[in-house]
Amino acid sequence: MRGGKDWGRLARRLAGMLKGAERKENYLWVLAPVLIPKPTVRWQCVLNNCLFRLQEGAALRRARHHSPLTARHSPSEYWSFIPNTADLLPRRRRGAVVYYCTDNWSLFSNLNGVYLAAKERELVARADVVFATSMPLVDRIRAMLDDTKRYRTQVIYAPHGVEHAKFTKALSDDTHVPADMLRLSKPVVGFYGNICSWIDFDLIVRLAMARPGWSFVLIGAVQCDVDRLEGVANVHLVGRREHDVLPVYCKAFSVAMIPYDLADPRMETVNPVKGRELLAAGVPIVAADLPELRGFGEDIICCRGDAEWLAAMEKQIARQDRSEISQRMKQEDWSSKVARLRQEVETVCGNAGPQM
Repeated sequence: MRGGKDWGRLARRLAGMLKGAERKENYLWVLAPVLIPKPTVRWQCVLNNCLFRLQEGAALRRARHHSPLTARHSPSEYWSFIPNTADLLPRRRRGAVVYYCTDNWSLFSNLNGVYLAAKERELVARADVVFATSMPLVDRIRAMLDDTKRYRTQVIYAPHGVEHAKFTKALSDDTHVPADMLRLSKPVVGFYGNICSWIDFDLIVRLAMARPGWSFVLIGAVQCDVDRLEGVANVHLVGRREHDVLPVYCKAFSVAMIPYDLADPRMETVNPVKGRELLAAGVPIVAADLPELRGFGEDIICCRGDAEWLAAMEKQIARQDRSEISQRMKQEDWSSKVARLRQEVETVCGNAGPQM
């Protein structure tokens, strides 16, 4: 482990193990297992698998005690959303394996890409179904399967959904703009998400300086150097906000921006979930020219040069059709998306399993 951050994480995990699995809502239980971080040799992987089996077993026994719907001997499906769970799958096959791929993990600048790429290949080789949130990710996973000569695995394009009812609160007369937004000059150009190195900060500075009367608001935890933004009076870093209050902030946005850095190779595969959320809130978007954002018509205008960005922002700010923008996202609600995922898994695996 490296430094106090890793020791702090271990302390939190140990506390979580003592507490055991927690029931969050309905039939959702959450377990934060204690494991060796980033195992690199076989004995560490085997030990992690044993540790997870013990903690998983205790969690299942506790869940069965509280809910008859979880009264199974073992899970009928294992769903993984990150590659390094490959070591935690049962050594002997017990139920279907589903990998929900949301990103090209090998290209994250702040993660061990070589390690994650290796684990992803292991996970894909074990999976019965892979859902991928962008077409480039679909192609990438299929290339992995070609390399392993494993053709039974189904790879399915499955873009993100959106909690439509939550984000339409931005359109309600009963929803009030947060106090920290009221003092800002209008129009307000908004962004929310982690403030990371893949954001094009130079672009934001140039746009803000070109429109000094506008307010550029970045909502999210700062996870990289943002010195370039200092001294730009109309750029505001307001910190992280809970997901449930984001619709309230969306109400304050005149236009939203997704200013990702196109020089980052990961941008070819990314599909920002915030895109559908902002549209469900009725906020028109101007975005970097990401492949997955090109199919939304005028609701998301994709740009490259500064002149394109400024012209697109002015066009989106002038729009008066927020309710119509939101309505177009209704069919993207997670309820219909999850039903489709469930149907695909049952078709491929022949396993009814617990309903989601």
